[in-house]
Amino acid sequence: MRVLKNDQGGSLIETMIAILVAFIAMGAIGGVIFSAMVTNKNQGMEAARMTSLAQEKIEQLISLPYSDSTTNTTLITDTGWNIGLTVNATTDLNSLSTCPSGGSSDVGYVDWLDSNGVPLAGTCASVASQTYGYERRWKITSALTGPPGLKQITVVVYAPNAVQTGAAAPSVTLTSLKSE
Repeated sequence: MRVLKNDQGGSLIETMIAILVAFIAMGAIGGVIFSAMVTNKNQGMEAARMTSLAQEKIEQLISLPYSDSTTNTTLITDTGWNIGLTVNATTDLNSLSTCPSGGSSDVGYVDWLDSNGVPLAGTCASVASQTYGYERRWKITSALTGPPGLKQITVVVYAPNAVQTGAAAPSVTLTSLKSE
């Protein structure tokens, strides 16, 4: 067996360069992992806040009398906005940033909140045109199952500014029943 004298392993400089390359690679991977952790935490906090805002609206609606058809649960001042717990099975819970017009069955089933969750006041057009943090939409239907005298309340909260442009706004949906 023949041994070469020049084959004695790597030099100190080569070893240091290899370690430097390894540190740079670990730093890049660590940055990606850190970014993913922060994003995950922020999405969780946003979902918790939207859930809280949806629950707040459900509690507000459940506190109304079963036959209430006049209470305005928003700070919108448009004419014909006061509809309380009137059944509105045709409300579109999937559209955002539209101000329902006078003949629409959606009138009164939407409100907008700032980034702190505080409801915005004014006319529908003026509020919907502002930069807002959250949009709440709700639908009240006669319960499909169970005894008569039940209304189903479904609330959806969207956070349109919580995502990059072009991505779908995250949302949370909660449903509850109101009895007579």
